[in-house]
Amino acid sequence: MTEPTPDIGEADHRGTDPRMPAGGTRTMAVFALASYVAMALGGVLDWAITVLVAVVVSQIADLLVIRNDDIRGAFARGQFGIATRTLVRELAVVVLVLTEAWSDQTDRRTIALGILGVAGLRYAYHLLLVLIRRRSPGPVETRNLDLTGIRLPPPQAEFTRRRLSERFHGVSALALLGAGVAAAAHVPAVGYVAVALVLIFELVAVGWAVGWLLRSRGAAVRGTLLRQVLKKVNAIGPEVMLYHSGTEDTVYQVNMWLSAIDRLHRPALIVIRERDCYLSLGKTSTPVVCIPDAVDFMTFTLPSVRVALYTANVGKTIHMLREPGVRHIFIGHGDSDKSASSNPFSKVYSEIWVAGAAGRDRYARAGVGIRDEDIVEVGRPQLEGIELGRGPIGERELTVLYAPTWEGWTNDPTHTSLMRTGPALVDRMISVGNVRVIYKPHPLTGTVSIEAAKADAAIRASISRAAGRHETVAVGARTLYDCFNDSDVLVADISSVLSDYIASEKPYIVPNLTGLDEATFRDRFRSAGEAYLLDPAGERIGAILDLIRDSDPLAAARQDLKHYLIGPSEPDAMTRFLRAVDAAYEAAVAMVPTRVAAGAD
Repeated sequence: MTEPTPDIGEADHRGTDPRMPAGGTRTMAVFALASYVAMALGGVLDWAITVLVAVVVSQIADLLVIRNDDIRGAFARGQFGIATRTLVRELAVVVLVLTEAWSDQTDRRTIALGILGVAGLRYAYHLLLVLIRRRSPGPVETRNLDLTGIRLPPPQAEFTRRRLSERFHGVSALALLGAGVAAAAHVPAVGYVAVALVLIFELVAVGWAVGWLLRSRGAAVRGTLLRQVLKKVNAIGPEVMLYHSGTEDTVYQVNMWLSAIDRLHRPALIVIRERDCYLSLGKTSTPVVCIPDAVDFMTFTLPSVRVALYTANVGKTIHMLREPGVRHIFIGHGDSDKSASSNPFSKVYSEIWVAGAAGRDRYARAGVGIRDEDIVEVGRPQLEGIELGRGPIGERELTVLYAPTWEGWTNDPTHTSLMRTGPALVDRMISVGNVRVIYKPHPLTGTVSIEAAKADAAIRASISRAAGRHETVAVGARTLYDCFNDSDVLVADISSVLSDYIASEKPYIVPNLTGLDEATFRDRFRSAGEAYLLDPAGERIGAILDLIRDSDPLAAARQDLKHYLIGPSEPDAMTRFLRAVDAAYEAAVAMVPTRVAAGAD
């Protein structure tokens, strides 16, 4: 909904849960290591119960470890990665089975050999996966591109793509538990059954891998596939590129531009740099390529591209910014008064496209070195589907959309109303008669702050208890703009949500969390210029809703603010966007008539 993308360098930390205290991370690491030490000692000293408990504990610990990149990385650097840990577990149980006199020698040796077989089949499967990944469509995936003449490998099962070692780690634990129970209870049959089930599972996996390799004979392998897809793309001759990099929960940033890109008069290409984001991409008729690897992308030479449109400031942006002869343009993912909409990094782009005069003024006030002539006002073409308000509300049910922004990376207490105001505000709105509440949290809510996650959970619980027509909008259930059309009033923080909502000319409410007086607040945050301002505790919400219902005195002033924030109605935003694309293309060609891509030989 607004500018959640971290600045360059920050995106690299998304794999570690920032809500876990450092002490919790250290405790988890010690807990995991201790379980393996106990397991090894238990196997050598014939302590069957100790081994059993350690296997269970180690599995629980590893489920936590694999979710924490800090610990995973530390274990890997210490040569104690998932493969080593699995071998330690298996060898500890093998020693236990062979040394403890719990059954005759045949049973002990057979079960021990079965455990070694589990390890061997797992190793064989991983070797086969090396070949599978060489033939799988890993370097590039496409949509809306005619691949006639390219023989693609058969589809690869999704479970083979992610955390495979950790999955097999868990499967092998079942065999180890069975063997440990057999030794502790002196019941060999339990060990035979558990080990046999795991061996059967692994045999099926190996059989699938061999079958996949046989079916893929003759298909394009990695390098060949990349070259063949590149040839297909260059045959289209894309002149405009929409470029996006980010995790799956940032996909809305590119989705909001798809309709505009589909309507371009010039051939275009959408480039996505992460597979998770590619899989969640919305509907589009424009050709799409997903190229995760940096080297693969930088050798994917597209000399016809002259305009590159960027949705966010992230590290992988540099892989395209290095290309000469291209007009590099930051379009962002929403105009707002937040600092992300006047980022100093914007100096790297050829042009900055903003919605209206407010965006131009924002960069001037920020003083970050952006020249006025490099700013182009293009409106917000994606807002065409937003409906105008239905007029006076009167006695009918009033629908309030609460769409707070997320907590952000800066730990700014005024960034979001979620923690300070949200739960009490929603409770108060629910208690007001003849009011329906729609809660649409930001996709990144709770990813940085555990307090934000708790506030979000509290709001969801309140709406669930209230039942009726109150609603929490699940991710992917409805778009933000659908919620706009379903509402009469918006409550939101300083974010692009305000600028977009004003296209509807409906009233909106902004919590003032800054401590500034109202006049200063409106002057500093222009998008809140004609908002009804709410106190941090949300106590005035009932009175504000009554005022809106009765007269809405700011209605006329919002029309002028709308022009300032998102530009004039004529020409419409799509026309201005198309003209800006054409002008950027012509400027790029005038500067460099014949372009040679940076990755070309």
